[in-house]
Amino acid sequence: MNRPEAGGTNYRSPSFDPATGLFIVSAHDSYGIYFFKPEHGAVGWAGADYGVYGRGVLRAIDYQTGAVRWSHDLSGGAGAAGVLTTASGLTFTGDSVTNALALRSSDGATVWHSGIGRVENSPITYELDGRQYVLFGGGSALYAFALPR
Repeated sequence: MNRPEAGGTNYRSPSFDPATGLFIVSAHDSYGIYFFKPEHGAVGWAGADYGVYGRGVLRAIDYQTGAVRWSHDLSGGAGAAGVLTTASGLTFTGDSVTNALALRSSDGATVWHSGIGRVENSPITYELDGRQYVLFGGGSALYAFALPR
């Protein structure tokens, strides 16, 4: 089976917070072993072991300097959730162990979390009847959250 190289942030959408100047991205630090056999020629490879090490992390990168301002461990393997930042200073995403998360955009501190099933989408926010909601897909359901009235 051919497997594409890992490490891109293609379907896990990143987000930019203009108030802090941070580009916030779900990353997956991983290591693997690649090898080739001379009998397969000078081009190509015989295989790989992708599971040597991998850890999911949310990183806040200063867009002007490239410096990582904060990191937040996503509790295991690669996260599947995209990232949403809001004007209120919150970052929403999901971790590797079935939690929807709200983090403070300025420093990555956890503000709230809820076990809803694996979050494999990008959270969205919307307003309905004057009330702001954030929506996650978790497991096989949609979850909408709002602050108490």
